Amino acid sequence: MSSRDPVSDASAPAEKGPRELREEVLDRGLCTGCGMCLDLCPYIEEMGENIAFISDCRGDQGRCYAVCPRTPTDLDALRRFTRSDHRSGFLLGPYESVWMARARDEEVRSRAQYGGTVTALALFAIETGRIDAALLTAWSQDPDEPYATMPLVARSRDEVLSASGSKYTAGPTLKALDGILRGDARKVLVVGRPCQVLALRKRMRIEDPTFPGERIALVVGLFCMWSLSYRDFEGMIEPLAGGRRLKRIDVPRGRFIVETDREAFELDHDSVRPHARQACRTCFDFTSELADLSVGSTEWKDDWNTLIVRTGAGRDFLEEAVQKDRIEIEPFPKDRLRLLEEASFNKKKRVLEQLEQQAKTTGMEAYLRLSREEKEFFLSAHGPGSEE
Repeated sequence: MSSRDPVSDASAPAEKGPRELREEVLDRGLCTGCGMCLDLCPYIEEMGENIAFISDCRGDQGRCYAVCPRTPTDLDALRRFTRSDHRSGFLLGPYESVWMARARDEEVRSRAQYGGTVTALALFAIETGRIDAALLTAWSQDPDEPYATMPLVARSRDEVLSASGSKYTAGPTLKALDGILRGDARKVLVVGRPCQVLALRKRMRIEDPTFPGERIALVVGLFCMWSLSYRDFEGMIEPLAGGRRLKRIDVPRGRFIVETDREAFELDHDSVRPHARQACRTCFDFTSELADLSVGSTEWKDDWNTLIVRTGAGRDFLEEAVQKDRIEIEPFPKDRLRLLEEASFNKKKRVLEQLEQQAKTTGMEAYLRLSREEKEFFLSAHGPGSEE
């Protein structure tokens, strides 16, 4: 993983701060709920997975603006920071290889999502002493908020397993990161959505003596097309689940399935998707391309995951997990890779067209800064077949 270097571009304009964060992101409904800003400022708090200023902050500049995934972001600069020898096509971002992967441990597979790859990686890292803690997302233990999520700083097998499975609301898990790094954890694994991985890389890249980014040993990114508004999700689930604790949520090929500790039920996917957070509509990244390892569904074999190896740190870690018989991998079929590239292409093209239209309508420059070549590729190409 590359060493930190000071920001020297539009990734974090030094002259902007809390006022601009409120005007450009929060007031426009563009907050992703990543949680990175929450421990940076006493004036910002979470309210039901929404982020808000509870009082005016009069600072002229601030890290809250610099690290937000919806403030000006030079994506190529962050790609180079994540992988110094960055060379890749535009479809999936920088990567070395793509695999089908799953946990060897049947207990992990039975409790986790699909092949249980993320859970197995976290367990391997903790149980072999490669990390001291893993920052994960678990279901809330608050009886008044049974469908909410919470950050979990996992240090044991039971804690990792308790956080297994996907959550489809935007839990602000990164709010716990500063606290972990201020504590005794010398090496930390972070699991997050694409927006959270982006915020984390922005935070690691700025000069900040209060943030020992070198302690982050591995970043595991999740595939994510969209996440739900928590209150909308609660309104959909409560009449069916009746307050029972959630065990698992799955979105297999156009279905939306919810499992509680007693039963499972299915919602109409087309009625659920309109409740996706507004910020997700401007998210360019489907596969967490700034992570060390990216993991998602295969959309094909339900007991396997898609695993993208992006950095040397990710490659070395995966190789050790495979050698120690914690993870098994198989070559990723070329026809399935093509489908993954098409899905990513369609999302990126749709987002860029929307950002271009918003810029024309509002007169405000889009947060995402891309090379002219990359922008023209998505806005003019008809599909991934046009990439050389």
